[in-house]
Amino acid sequence: MNKAIWLGFFFFVALVLLLFGSLSITKGNPFSRPLKLKFDFDRVEGLREGADIRVDGLKIGKVSKIELRDPGVRVVGHIEEELKLHEGYQVFVESFTLLGGNFISIARGPSTMPLLPPNTVLVGKAKPSALDQVGRVLSENKELIRDMLASVKSTADEAKMLVQAIRTGDGTLPRLINDPKIFDGLVKTVDEFRMHAEKANNGTGTLGKLINDPSLYDELKGSLTDIRAAASAARGMIDKIVTGEGALGKFINDPKMAEDLEKLMRNIRESSEDLKKITADIASGKGTIGKLIQEDTLYEKGKAVLDSADNVLGRVGRARVLIGSDYTPYPDSEYSSARLFLRIWPDETKYFHAGVSFWSLSATGETIAFKKQIEEGDDDVKALADLYAMYKIPWFFDYHIGVRAGLIEGKGGAGIDIDFKLGDWPLLASFDIRDAYGHVEDEDIDENIRGPMTRAYLQAPLWSPKGDEWWKLVLHAIKVRAGASRLHDDPEFFITGGFEFEDQDLRTLIGLLGLCR
Repeated sequence: MNKAIWLGFFFFVALVLLLFGSLSITKGNPFSRPLKLKFDFDRVEGLREGADIRVDGLKIGKVSKIELRDPGVRVVGHIEEELKLHEGYQVFVESFTLLGGNFISIARGPSTMPLLPPNTVLVGKAKPSALDQVGRVLSENKELIRDMLASVKSTADEAKMLVQAIRTGDGTLPRLINDPKIFDGLVKTVDEFRMHAEKANNGTGTLGKLINDPSLYDELKGSLTDIRAAASAARGMIDKIVTGEGALGKFINDPKMAEDLEKLMRNIRESSEDLKKITADIASGKGTIGKLIQEDTLYEKGKAVLDSADNVLGRVGRARVLIGSDYTPYPDSEYSSARLFLRIWPDETKYFHAGVSFWSLSATGETIAFKKQIEEGDDDVKALADLYAMYKIPWFFDYHIGVRAGLIEGKGGAGIDIDFKLGDWPLLASFDIRDAYGHVEDEDIDENIRGPMTRAYLQAPLWSPKGDEWWKLVLHAIKVRAGASRLHDDPEFFITGGFEFEDQDLRTLIGLLGLCR
């Protein structure tokens, strides 16, 4: 084996070790094949392809297809693992938030009930959204809201009338606040109380004898002290009210307080009238809020904006990014090919492949001629571009056949892929055809082949998708490929190895770049 082949081999081993380190800290199985689940709804309330499928709140899959039937709607989803449901199950279309984001919610049913047979079409229904419920409550209580606004206005009018009556009326409360005779009578009462206190202190009258009796003095001393202190405090409070000090004094004596109170009541009444007018304008569709509620045009524009955002974010969320490499020696032609590639899946029906193939050409090989071999007699390494797109055919074999077209090893070509399973083992059968290199002077390479280059091969992982241990993930990422090239001109058999794994960091980076654009 020459130096170029050894170089390619060590390059492949380094990439496999890189894969081993990446997957050893990664949980889950990104290569499992989804299982199909079917639902029938009478309506789906804005459910979209790519929406979550959740069982008891846990996400297990996504919606892949929605089609209208007569009657109802058929929804097809894919889940990552087998789901066991019992009789008495429940299926709903629910919303994440007030703005939407619907998903399918499944309750598995009582465990004591019999299991449903496989491939049962599940029947569900859509729950009304939170906005629909709020709108229905407002519509049902429209009269009650109008009555409440009328009550607010009536209460404000009555409060204004009460304040006006206090200021100008003849009742007990207006006289208590505005009549100075009441204050004079209170002062007179205090003076009389002081006179009787002096008599009692001199020992005259019944109260004086009561006070001067030594046996009663000690018992009543504390009570009289408290009464005297209370009377003094009351006098001070009354003096402050009369002179307009403090909040109560200003409220009673300051005419500006009455004017401010009257302005407050007038503002309340005017605000109530304005609120009534605004409500009427909204109900009639006037103004921005009225148009937003009444006109269908603004609703349709808002719905279109939300739909557009959902489409962009939904596609980013469903995208997958795979990186990989493989190494293929061709013993009959005495050259080898090492590939590095990046594969982006916007959804499950297509992907875009970009990479480079490194051909290690041996100067001693007789099949392929190249410029450096002819001119200098040395080995050479060629870097050839791989750039193509794959699209899965939806109307034949249920998305299991894909067609590729673009640059294959630097030449225009195409291919067809058929994926299927042997038990739980996923297999991929492929056929490639591309333009052959046929001129050293113009293309630096001559493959010495009549017509195009053709290849057919079968690819399989070293382990089936089941299991979440790290070593199973590593073995599943390693792919083994066996096949033949030059099918119509002395076929050459080969066996190759490589790896493919899904990288979440690259997926996030590409998604962010797409959103920024």
